[in-house]
Amino acid sequence: MANFDHFNFIGPIYDRIFGRTIDHEIVKLVAAQEDHAILDVGGGTGRVTVLLKDKTKRLFVVDSAIRMLQEAQEKGITCVNSSSELLPFKACSFDRIIMVDALHHVEDQQQTLNEMWRLLSPGGLMIIEEPDIHNFVVKLIALGEKLLLMRSHFLTPKKIIEMCQFDHEAMVELHSGNGINWFIVTRK
Repeated sequence: MANFDHFNFIGPIYDRIFGRTIDHEIVKLVAAQEDHAILDVGGGTGRVTVLLKDKTKRLFVVDSAIRMLQEAQEKGITCVNSSSELLPFKACSFDRIIMVDALHHVEDQQQTLNEMWRLLSPGGLMIIEEPDIHNFVVKLIALGEKLLLMRSHFLTPKKIIEMCQFDHEAMVELHSGNGINWFIVTRK
């Protein structure tokens, strides 16, 4: 059971369970422009990326679950099958990099953040949306994911901020609301 891939299993029905309506917060934070290249790391079915399709045509979703990516392809999004710890792009390739509700699922969180930082162009933004583990409902979700034998590892906001202190070019802001944290990392 430890090798069971939850996301490949639920890929075909993921959007019906966890569909995303217009999320004005993430769209506002991304502040996409027509010439921006945007990467959604751990973007699965593209349920968030699709919200940006009318802003730019240079959208990419990276995920390790093939069945999730098949759903994103059907939305007309360019997909790349890869782990988040070793992303197959040149350094400084993206103006915006997002990771929504996925950091707690990756195997090596620091390496994932380092890879995202490597790909972020000067003046770019990295936006990480994560549930706030201090929230009671999120604690229940974390317990549920442990019971389902998912490899989830929720971090405190303080720890995520520490992990995003890459070098003197990184500025980190935290926005919070309704059990969700948005970490906005700007590359000077």
